[in-house]
Amino acid sequence: MLKKTLVILGLFSLIVVGGCNKQAPAPTNPSANPVPSQSAQTPSTKTPAPPDGPSTPPVTNQPAATQANGSALYTSNCAGCHGAGGAGGSGPAINTDEWKNNSGKVQSIVKNGKGSMPGFASSLNDTQVKAIGDYVASLKK
Repeated sequence: MLKKTLVILGLFSLIVVGGCNKQAPAPTNPSANPVPSQSAQTPSTKTPAPPDGPSTPPVTNQPAATQANGSALYTSNCAGCHGAGGAGGSGPAINTDEWKNNSGKVQSIVKNGKGSMPGFASSLNDTQVKAIGDYVASLKK
C-alpha cells in the first residue's frame, strides 16, 4: 500500500512540475498580425534620478519645460562630475554664486570646455546647451 501511494505521489509530482513550464498555446490564426507591446516599440529613455539629488527642478523664471529639460540634460551629461544639484564631485561645485544667474558663462564652458572639462559642442545643440546653462544658473546650495 505504501509503495502504491509513493508511485501515485511521484506521478502526480511529475505532472505538476511538468505543467509549470508549459507556454500558452499559439494563436489558431497564424496570418493575424499581433500588436507588439509598448515596450517592444520604444526603448526606455528614463534616466534615474540621482539618489541624493533634488526631486524637482529648482524654481526659476524659465518655462517648466526648459527647467525639466535642463535638469535631465544636466543629470545625463554633467552630474557625473559636478554632482547632483551641482554640489561637486570630481569636477568643481557649480551651485555657487560664481555660476548663479550666469547662464551665458555656463553655456560657453559647456560648448567649449575649460581645463580638464571637454566641450560638448559636437554632442549637444544650442537649445540643449542653453537649457543646461539656465538650469545650472538656477542652482542653489
